[in-house]
Amino acid sequence: MLIGYQGVEGSYSEVACRTFAEGGSYAMKGHATFKILVDALVRDEIDYIALPVENSTSGPITRTIDLMKYLEVDAVEEIYVKIDHSLISREPVDINTLTRVYSHPEALEQCHAYLSGYPGIQVHEYSDTAEAVRMVRDADDPTIAAVAGSHAAELYGMNIVRENISDNPFNTTRFLFFRKRAAASLRETNKTSLYIETDHSAGSLSEILNIFKKHGVNLLNLTSRPIQHKPFSYGFFIDIEEGTGDALDRALDDVSRVSRYINILGTYQKGRIPSYEKVMANE
Repeated sequence: MLIGYQGVEGSYSEVACRTFAEGGSYAMKGHATFKILVDALVRDEIDYIALPVENSTSGPITRTIDLMKYLEVDAVEEIYVKIDHSLISREPVDINTLTRVYSHPEALEQCHAYLSGYPGIQVHEYSDTAEAVRMVRDADDPTIAAVAGSHAAELYGMNIVRENISDNPFNTTRFLFFRKRAAASLRETNKTSLYIETDHSAGSLSEILNIFKKHGVNLLNLTSRPIQHKPFSYGFFIDIEEGTGDALDRALDDVSRVSRYINILGTYQKGRIPSYEKVMANE
């Protein structure tokens, strides 16, 4: 079985894949972009893909969830990864001598306050956290650095200038693992993700929310996203705190009758959120 992820070895997505693969016979393969990754799943080139869908600091990762709106896929597992960003250079340096820092845009956003404390440093977006570390390693420039996990610095033999630079010391990313839609559903599930488009009439979203309320179904998350080719029209990603049961079935039947489009993206077991007992903010 082959698991695909965006990025290179040492990325947080690869860390999530290793957790997913524990106890099983899986190979892992990195891909340059999320679009290439999703296309590989659709073409049956890989069996599972790991997508970061939400971060506790920066919120929904829309560049990934937007790719899943109309696909016939199943989310089969939810995994949370603690994000411990570090400032990484090729050799030991004084942070005040750095001029540029590279990383994935999500990582840069999650470290915005820390990096803003050094006005002499320009931040530049890069395709992946670990890929930025490799670029800094291969560049002949002691004034540049990358933001990535300390595990990436160890993997590529790099220097850590400063550990734990995330603005939020509880920084965590939620990953969903998808496969192509299968006939058999998972057992022992307690969470469901779906995407809905309404007819955009007055009160249409309220009607859907009231349906879930009527059936006693608790919503964990609601994210609105623009519909392509329909300016200022929106669809909604919804996470539901229930995986199976008559109440959920009845609610979804009612929702499908008042929606223009509904796609159940997966029913799975809730992931375990990391313990934060030892987390301390930077001094």
